[in-house]
Amino acid sequence: MTINCTQQPLRLSQDEFHAIDYLVMGQAFALHNEMGNLWDEKEYRRQLASKCADMGLETFEEVCISVSHNDFTKNYFIDLLISGAVYELKTISVIAKNHEAQTLNYLFLTNSQHGKIINFRPDSLEWRFISTSLTTTDRNGYSLETSKWHPKETEAQGIPSILKSLLGAWGACLSTTLYKEALCHFLGLQLESEHQRFIAVSPNAVIHVSGLSAQKNNLQTNLQKYLRQSQYRELLWINFDRNHIELSCLHDSAKKSFCLIS
Repeated sequence: MTINCTQQPLRLSQDEFHAIDYLVMGQAFALHNEMGNLWDEKEYRRQLASKCADMGLETFEEVCISVSHNDFTKNYFIDLLISGAVYELKTISVIAKNHEAQTLNYLFLTNSQHGKIINFRPDSLEWRFISTSLTTTDRNGYSLETSKWHPKETEAQGIPSILKSLLGAWGACLSTTLYKEALCHFLGLQLESEHQRFIAVSPNAVIHVSGLSAQKNNLQTNLQKYLRQSQYRELLWINFDRNHIELSCLHDSAKKSFCLIS
């Protein structure tokens, strides 16, 4: 298996999840009242796990999900798995889209339907339900669009086959960063951070990976502007739109010859 979890979450129905969540949230509210909002995330996690276990709920902390393909491996950690339900704890100013995406990624990786984010930092406890109806079978149905993929650089020729291999192993809809990190690994490229926007594949070409369903035209316009102002002649754009992955090549025709990075 290329996706393994040390403790497998359950594919709970909505009613089953809410029954567990009613008990968990009762303990979370009590904990927030007792401890206040100034502790680190790990302390809330430890205390909530202890309280839930004392109630008889099967509770595991930092459950590892290992995602691998050939010699690439990335580990994720679910904060709490309580009676088969996924919980992510935060100590942040406000729950944002990236936190929702993180939890949704965990649900996809474990073929689960329901999870929850609990944020202990605000004066009043904040939470967010995260749900999906997609199954692993659904995610294994994907399309790879390459009609706009005409790279001039030989270093980029293998990108479609690498992506097909990754999608075949893991399915679609997972974190864009996961695919980006794996792609760089198999291309032998250095990724300085998961937030790195552009990755040089050669002295003349750069890769950009995005995860957009809307505003793709706006992004393309800005990518073209970047290309015109940069030292690169070719921009290799990979966009993950749920189950549809599109590969495009943008070129700067004004640059008559390849330039070198100084």
